[in-house]
Amino acid sequence: MAYPVGYLLYLAFHTYRPLSSSEMKPAGLQNFAWLITDESTNRSLAVTLKFTVASVTIEMVVGTVCAVLLAQFMLAVKGRLGRIYSRVLGSAYILPFAVPAIAGAFAWKMVLDAQFGPLNAMLDRHTPWLVDYALAAVVVIDAWKMTPFVIFVVLAAVLSIEPTQYEAAELDGAGAWRRFTHITLPSILPVVTITAAFRAVDAFTKVFDTVFATTGGGPGSDTRMLPLMIWRTAITNLDFGHAAAQAIEALLISLVFGVALLINQRRGRS
Repeated sequence: MAYPVGYLLYLAFHTYRPLSSSEMKPAGLQNFAWLITDESTNRSLAVTLKFTVASVTIEMVVGTVCAVLLAQFMLAVKGRLGRIYSRVLGSAYILPFAVPAIAGAFAWKMVLDAQFGPLNAMLDRHTPWLVDYALAAVVVIDAWKMTPFVIFVVLAAVLSIEPTQYEAAELDGAGAWRRFTHITLPSILPVVTITAAFRAVDAFTKVFDTVFATTGGGPGSDTRMLPLMIWRTAITNLDFGHAAAQAIEALLISLVFGVALLINQRRGRS
């Protein structure tokens, strides 16, 4: 990692536009000053933050609920056929996560097609989902792909809880909800927090494939996420100094996400 990150920092303090000049000139803090005042970058940053909060929230809530229900089912089944079914169900949910992001994005693009998509066919309408509800559609696609990862991690945490804790709680008359709030949730909270931190950093810095393959950042700038903006600045506009400054901004914000969640976890433990 050392060389790419070091070279990124080096580029951020230089002006390098191969189309206008082959020379790399020192720029001082000009690229970062441009970053603060550039409306397109600030708009892209706001869209990316909205996407990250919405996507990670859906993934964590749905993933945690599904993991708890799946764990209860896997522990409750009896007999050979039940165990086989439990194992199949316990592995099939990971399929969306295993699908390459670009392939999943193209599949969803066909599903949401205004004219020939199966979703509109079922609803008997011709809604251009990727235009009228572009950001919501991208959030759903990302949540569909990454929720299985959350289930995978949280399921392992739930299955690691000592069964005697539940048995003692049942003997004390605790219902399902009290067992969840007093045993399951406190036990898996550290894992949930770390997973949320990881997903926040990942969603903020890597949401490229899905957007590129479905909306292309449109309509207008409604889904122009920061990673896509960085790519366009560097590859389309060949402005590597500005692109490096944008990338460092994304890196710093993602670090803030992760550090804030981990600090919150430590405070919760104390």
